[in-house]
Amino acid sequence: MTSLLKNRWIVGVLIFFLCSQSAFAQSNDISINQNSVHISTDRILEGNLARIYATINNGSNSDLKGTVQFYDNSAGAQISSDQTVSILAGGSDDIFVDWYPTFEGTHHISISIDPWISKGDNPDNNYAQISVEVLKDTDADGLTDEEDPDDDNDGVPDEEDHFPLDASEQVDTDGDRIGDNVDEDDDNDSHLDEDDAFPLNSMEWEDHDEDGVGNNEDEDDDNDGLSDKDEEKAGTDPLIEDFDEDGVKDGEDDFPTDPSEQYDYDEDGLGDNVDEDDDNDGLLDEDDPDDHNKGPIIKLSGNAVFAYLNREAHVSAYDSYDEDGSLSYITWEIGEEVKKTGKEFKYTFTETGKQKVKITVYDDKDEFRELEFEINVIDMDFIITILLIIIIISLAILINIKYSSWAKKLLTKIKSRS
Repeated sequence: MTSLLKNRWIVGVLIFFLCSQSAFAQSNDISINQNSVHISTDRILEGNLARIYATINNGSNSDLKGTVQFYDNSAGAQISSDQTVSILAGGSDDIFVDWYPTFEGTHHISISIDPWISKGDNPDNNYAQISVEVLKDTDADGLTDEEDPDDDNDGVPDEEDHFPLDASEQVDTDGDRIGDNVDEDDDNDSHLDEDDAFPLNSMEWEDHDEDGVGNNEDEDDDNDGLSDKDEEKAGTDPLIEDFDEDGVKDGEDDFPTDPSEQYDYDEDGLGDNVDEDDDNDGLLDEDDPDDHNKGPIIKLSGNAVFAYLNREAHVSAYDSYDEDGSLSYITWEIGEEVKKTGKEFKYTFTETGKQKVKITVYDDKDEFRELEFEINVIDMDFIITILLIIIIISLAILINIKYSSWAKKLLTKIKSRS
């Protein structure tokens, strides 16, 4: 009997101890549930702030502490840093973290508690998870991409942007899906942009003369005044502006392959350096006041051979001209005293005989040519008088001869009748 009572007492003690232990184990429990988690906004946008709140409960009779961690399981990353909670017995503590979702779509957010005193804690209520939808907002400006006319906020509207979701790129000139900002050959012409004078024009890559026109389009690549086609004909190089290196550009050089000659002013095939009459005006260079200016050509019309005494003579120089310029003025000289100017010479001679006249024609460079000629001045009145006298005498002689013959015939006829 004593043994039985003793055994019952031991069993009772064990039962009490186990019950006490169970009660003690539950007294250190902190927990979280899905309903205690919420987010600050119902409209969560990619790249924008969303604050996640959670309430941690303490169901024990003791003050408890723990560490709470927030995870974006879809992104595979912890949200912010560990959060420490201190909860009074039987109370709760609210904590939050700031979350900036990095992509659109469904995100699975989990919150886990790591109690500082694990003894007596129920691990089954230390974890909660919610799922939320994140709307796409590439530039994180608070507007969804569907609402935003410039999704990447690079200043180029989406409808004009080759890369509407990449703020670092806007244009893809060659359509190779590599933006021009990183593409080393924007126009895909096999010439790197750094070496390409026209990085956005696949038809051009070099501008030898830097005139803004590419060599393929430019008809004069070296800008020397001689077209590329003419350079080929002349045997020069279309990329060298002074092929014979004589200091004169090919387009200005009448002899672009001959360094000893540059110009042929009169275009006679002889370079000015060897031509003794550069302007081909009939004066040797050594006697020519300007060997690159053809002197004026004098041409006269009217009567430059004879004139009548006391009657106005008329000679014209209107047909005179200057091949490489214009006439400046004209002077006329009779003897050494009388001078006239203009393209017409009108003068009344008062003396008969040969009268010397000199015309001097000047061009617009003051080079001149002279021409001397003689006008034979005739006294027409005297000549007419002489002619009249001769005519009268001749008529008198004719009359005399005629009537003398008639008289003789009449006498003869009278005598024969008698």
